[in-house]
Amino acid sequence: MKKLKIALAVMTMAVFLAACSSGDKTPAETPAEIPAESPAESPAEEPAENPVETPEQGSSDNDVMKVEDLYPFLPDVMRVYEGMGNEFAAYDEYVDFMNDTRIQLRMNNGGTEIVRVLEKKDGVLKEIINLPETYYKENFLDKAPNADRILLMEPIAVGTTWDNQGEKNTITSVDKEIVTPYGTYVAVEVTRETVSDSGSYTNIDYYAEGVGLIKTVNIGEGYEVSSSLEKVVENAVNKVVVNFYYPNANDERIFLYRKELSFTTNDIPRNLLIEAYKDLPKEAAPVLSVSTKVNYLYLNQDGMVYVDLSKEFLTEMNAGAGYEMLILQSLANTFGDYYGASKVMLTVDGKTYESGHILLEKFEPLEVNYDSIVDMN
Repeated sequence: MKKLKIALAVMTMAVFLAACSSGDKTPAETPAEIPAESPAESPAEEPAENPVETPEQGSSDNDVMKVEDLYPFLPDVMRVYEGMGNEFAAYDEYVDFMNDTRIQLRMNNGGTEIVRVLEKKDGVLKEIINLPETYYKENFLDKAPNADRILLMEPIAVGTTWDNQGEKNTITSVDKEIVTPYGTYVAVEVTRETVSDSGSYTNIDYYAEGVGLIKTVNIGEGYEVSSSLEKVVENAVNKVVVNFYYPNANDERIFLYRKELSFTTNDIPRNLLIEAYKDLPKEAAPVLSVSTKVNYLYLNQDGMVYVDLSKEFLTEMNAGAGYEMLILQSLANTFGDYYGASKVMLTVDGKTYESGHILLEKFEPLEVNYDSIVDMN
């Protein structure tokens, strides 16, 4: 637990964490059709514009440099950063999802994972979503923002300045020579000065044309921590180990099998999870029949997983009451485990779950339960 806290603290040196609020809410009726991983959310209100100061003069060469040049969006890329000054300063960064204006990054420093969504629009690169300790993969590109922090702003010229809630940012150089393990670059230098009740510190970020962020330095009282680009892996995959639970009808226990899934940029997690779940290990009995479809699967803001299955889940089950309960428990354990949740709300074609043996009341969740689990790995 101590290491996890340290890991989160180090990651915040490069990433200004914005807390996302959540609370117990009564779930609303599930819509009949949901086209994405989770229900569409109302668009967030446009944040107030950040005050910006621009330099009075700048060379013509600097004026034509664009944010687009300094931070390209590229799919299936993993960047590896070498750390100095702290064991958690080294990290990997993978592209989960992207579109024309937004990119979702997953940062893993061995102690924790942080998901960030950056938006690049109108000459500004900003962080709009920051989700610490997010170990499951889901598309957050169109979710309501929980952050508003400008990382880069045009004109890319010495003296361009902007503020981020107590943090003053200034472009302090456009031709700084920076040496990293991956190579030597002429970089744009952004200096961030932060003053708070807990003290003051300076962050310096370096961006290189055609590459993106190549180095970050964090300087505080008595310490200096840096992360420098060490490697760029193209056509990379993000490998994740997922726990899958299956019923054992012979002795009323549940088998646990671990499977490694390979995600690439813009893969739909639901599809990969269901495909892997239907791929039965030798000793396992099925939870989902071949014809069963998953209409939606997501982690809601109330902390519960919502999963809606097609009617084939019931019509093709052919199980007694005890075995059916094992199937439901296996399903709850699998999806609850993946999302780190303790409750799973199961429906069938948008209606409450009802079979000949088991009836779930409206808004009655399945509880994750790891009793009587047999680890088959």
